[in-house]
Amino acid sequence: MKRDAFVARLTAMFEQGRFAELEQAAREFTRRFPRDGFGWQAVGVAIKAMGRPAQEALPPLRMAVARMPGDAEAHANLGLVLMEAGCLEEGEAVCRRALALQPGHVEACNHLGMILQLRGRHAEAEACFRAALTVRPDFLDALRNLGLLVNKLGRLEEAEACYRRVLASRPEDVDLLCDLGYLFLSQGRMGEGWPLHELRYHPRRVRGERIVGETRYPMWQGESLSGKSLLILPEQGYGDQIQFARCLPLLRARGVAKITLVAFPALAALFASLEGVDRVVSVGEPDGGERFDCWAFLLSLPMRLGLDLATLPARLPCLQAPRERIAFWAERLPAGRFRVGVQWMGSARHSNDGQRSLPGLEALRPLWSVPGITWVGLQKERGEEEARCPPPDQPLYYPGEAWRDFADTAAIVTQLDLVIGVDTALVHLAGALGKACWVLLPAYDTDWRWMRGRDDSPWYPGVMRLFRQDRPGAWQPVVERVREALSGMAGEGS
Repeated sequence: MKRDAFVARLTAMFEQGRFAELEQAAREFTRRFPRDGFGWQAVGVAIKAMGRPAQEALPPLRMAVARMPGDAEAHANLGLVLMEAGCLEEGEAVCRRALALQPGHVEACNHLGMILQLRGRHAEAEACFRAALTVRPDFLDALRNLGLLVNKLGRLEEAEACYRRVLASRPEDVDLLCDLGYLFLSQGRMGEGWPLHELRYHPRRVRGERIVGETRYPMWQGESLSGKSLLILPEQGYGDQIQFARCLPLLRARGVAKITLVAFPALAALFASLEGVDRVVSVGEPDGGERFDCWAFLLSLPMRLGLDLATLPARLPCLQAPRERIAFWAERLPAGRFRVGVQWMGSARHSNDGQRSLPGLEALRPLWSVPGITWVGLQKERGEEEARCPPPDQPLYYPGEAWRDFADTAAIVTQLDLVIGVDTALVHLAGALGKACWVLLPAYDTDWRWMRGRDDSPWYPGVMRLFRQDRPGAWQPVVERVREALSGMAGEGS
């Protein structure tokens, strides 16, 4: 087969989505035409299209660029896979080379924008997406990326307009539908948001955590539960479960005869006292052969119950610390007329942790100047060493090895006057306990549940105060506002 016919055959395989065949045929092409970069590019594109690791696609795409140094398309493909492999600096350079070879190459421009966004250079990223759309106004990938970026920057009306334009042509884009749902929820448009939130485990989702639900019983769809037994399954993070646990008493009001809650082990002791729950089972614990009429995910309850901002179950406290744990910690916490717990970092595994976490304990230094405060460090795992061994001028009590799970955390928080923290499970716990809590929030990619443009939370009325960044990365002004508020609060308690 001559080269042109072979290229046509590979192109047809790509257009028809026959990627496994494409890889095999492309490898044959490289054996017959070893100096031709087209075959290597086809191998890399096929590997990427099949969802295999980026590291597998890198070698053939590098080979393609080496054999086609003047080909912008080859550079654009390599730049995208370098981004997915985490090689952002090299990926940026490769995409810029593609644009030097072919100014206005829309794929290279779009890929460069994605890389710049990951590198925190948001204005440059937006310029790239808009430049690609100037060349090709119907370039949906760039329009989609522009919408995602301006959403993270808090420009929600622009984001919604972008999303709707893309979805008009790609109504099956489940990832984007989920993002639109989160946008609705962040605006309090829960009637529109909850149904799209249910797509988080759709089989076509590219991103997102996949948790297999219960298969022995039917999923509850909102029908009458009178006299029935219901199994509630956990999902996502600790903070999500603490936030949504408030929905369980509403199920009892619907006539459920028995509610069994499956919880992560660190939450099991805390959830044992939840109102309306008959039994709490830790993940992995044998169920003893118990049977249920139906099951539901915990985070699906608001939609099944038809909740909106006006009907959120916001009576606080909605959680209680175990009495024996309170007594245990009462003997160990330091004395003080005004005790404040503080947490400055979350898990590094969080997708937005680079924005939501403070760089370290040092960032809170201005707070130590406020007199009359006894500080309690509630940092566990990441940042724990700073909490255990703070600088001499940053007095901080650390609970130590006896601090085991969220029941202990709840017992400690119950005996504090205030909790200050970044967006982690701790602030949800403090709010659920009815404890005064100040949350330090990033400007970029603020989680939907904190909404926009307000300094309070409808999920935790009367106890939660939100301190937001004015621009991404600017924590110093936030901490200064907290210091000023803390000075007044501590003074009132003197």
